[in-house]
Amino acid sequence: MADPQIGEMVLYDYIRPSLLAGQYRMRVQTDVTVTTTATPLPGEDFHFDVEGPRFSLAPSEVAGVFPPRNGHGPFDSALPHVALGRRTLPWERALGDAYTAPPGQTPYPFLALVLLEQDECEILHDQALTDVVPGAVFTRLGSPAGIRCDAVEADEQLLRGILPMPEELQLLTHVRQVNVNDRELAAGDSDGYFAVVMSNRVPRAGGSYVACLVSVEERTDLLPTTDPDGAFHGGVLDGVLVAQIAESSELAPSALGTSVTAPQADAMRLVASPATAAHAATAAVSAPVAATSGTQLQVGKLLDRQRLGLGAVVLHPKARLVLLHSWTFVCEGDGTFRQLMQALDVGMMGDVDPASKLAVTDTGHITIDVTDRLGAPEQSWYRGPLVSEPLTRDALGPYHSADQARRVVAETGAENISYASAFEVGRLLAAADARLAQELMRWRRGAFRASSRQGSVVTLKDAMHLTAITDPREPVALRYTVDVLDKITAGIVAPVDPFGIERVLGSPLLQPEVIAQAFGLESVADARVLLGEEPGLAAPVTVRAQDRVLGTVDDVLGDEVGLAALADVRAAAIDAVRIQGEGELR
Repeated sequence: MADPQIGEMVLYDYIRPSLLAGQYRMRVQTDVTVTTTATPLPGEDFHFDVEGPRFSLAPSEVAGVFPPRNGHGPFDSALPHVALGRRTLPWERALGDAYTAPPGQTPYPFLALVLLEQDECEILHDQALTDVVPGAVFTRLGSPAGIRCDAVEADEQLLRGILPMPEELQLLTHVRQVNVNDRELAAGDSDGYFAVVMSNRVPRAGGSYVACLVSVEERTDLLPTTDPDGAFHGGVLDGVLVAQIAESSELAPSALGTSVTAPQADAMRLVASPATAAHAATAAVSAPVAATSGTQLQVGKLLDRQRLGLGAVVLHPKARLVLLHSWTFVCEGDGTFRQLMQALDVGMMGDVDPASKLAVTDTGHITIDVTDRLGAPEQSWYRGPLVSEPLTRDALGPYHSADQARRVVAETGAENISYASAFEVGRLLAAADARLAQELMRWRRGAFRASSRQGSVVTLKDAMHLTAITDPREPVALRYTVDVLDKITAGIVAPVDPFGIERVLGSPLLQPEVIAQAFGLESVADARVLLGEEPGLAAPVTVRAQDRVLGTVDDVLGDEVGLAALADVRAAAIDAVRIQGEGELR
């Protein structure tokens, strides 16, 4: 698929990683068949880990957030979301064994964006993982030892009500692809892909919020499987409300930050019918001894944090989630840009009140009050880019600072800061562009590296009288190492026997005469064969000089002496081959 054009965006439901994060074993085995007989080679196992963020997330992985970090604005009509620069990050771990999607279907992400009001939660730093997740969840996570992480703590019933269901997690996470040259959308990313995790909760006007990117891996204890029942109408709950009651003397601190531990809270459940629950609630309010430990009431009215009897309190257990990233914002303001534009007073577009009308010169300049670097107030001339008179371009640039663009008007003696203001506005716009800032930093780093390299070359050349390097791509260390070795070995004669071969050949164990005597061989020729030589082929052939030239085949066949000598050479060669072959066979 072609890359999107500038201003366009391509959405993907998900991008599944090739391998999920975890531990793997790879077995390598080669099947060999020799003449229709299977002869497999021995296999070998290799173990490797696929790692990825799990209990912490590097800030560099977060490409952007909305609403803006520490932002103030009318965000009540938008869903908060976070963009991650790693396109496969939300799906690199399984949500749980019970939620695995087959190939070709949308997988379940293990990340969720939870939106909480600041008084609904507490951010905890550097917590032990065993203090963040229940024991059963810790076991399902593989019982990793020595893990510490950040956490967000909130009311358990609140988390159960606002956390998305597993099927909703699939819809709240997607991938966006944008053009890498689109600076508004790419945000300095290198490939244009972003994984986006959205919240399922809309902020209300006037609220202060904390957006928390949390891990819900194996948190089936909190993720709802059905939509929450009941809605408030006039302060009355349509469904039933489970109120846990205990004596204050039995309340104890818990690792989960609740007044009782999770097993104790589960043991306190006693379900009654609505009629019985309403009667018990009335009795609990009227009779101090009616509400006792181990009692749980289902009532029709909201009794949030209401004392039901002498020494009895309503419990609100807390729960924690592994926190990977968070930011805060305040939902306030008069409205969106569209609303502000629709409420704009168009009367301002007409004639200006003469009392507030600015004095504009024929060239479009106005006088403004400025404060110089020393803190002294003064008046300067300023003119914007949109004027009714033709302008001439400033030919004195380029400038390195705004102060270089300041001018003094000869006619009035006042300072003209038009070009200085334009320079500063351009500098601020460039500094706000993340991609441009990265390119400038890369350019400066390359220039500093090249300057440092050239300085090192000049220093080495002057100090050690080495050959100058003119090619910037040539490696300095390798070139100068060879140059230094050449200078060190200059004038030194190469050794006659650099590898000591002559000394080795002079060893008694390599002398044929000594070997023949030591092993009792018949001849020195046998010793030469034992040492790997072939005397029959290497020895010179001695033939009596002929008185006449053997020009024909008959002449050669008639030379009995020459044929006898050739027969001796042939016999020696055959004996040498036979002796060597028998030695190899033995």
